[in-house]
Amino acid sequence: MVVLMAKSVVYPEKKELFLQLAKELVAQSRTEQGCLQYDLVADTEEENVYYFIEKYVDDAALQAHQASAHFQNIVPQFAALRPKPSEVTKCVLAE
Repeated sequence: MVVLMAKSVVYPEKKELFLQLAKELVAQSRTEQGCLQYDLVADTEEENVYYFIEKYVDDAALQAHQASAHFQNIVPQFAALRPKPSEVTKCVLAE
């Protein structure tokens, strides 16, 4: 299993557009084969900080997600909504 955590710090005035795009990305990503979980969560300590929490059966499923039309369409739009690129952490289950 592969787990991704992607942190986005969003401009306050761009929050609504970010959430609209993120909702679409979450909905479409959840239908992908090999996607076990795809959620957007809000940080409780820092305003306008969000995390995509993603789980895939394997790297191939992650790669398919990143190559999907919805990912290729939506993710580039996030660049104008935040001051810096998202911080992505890739993990695997500890055994």
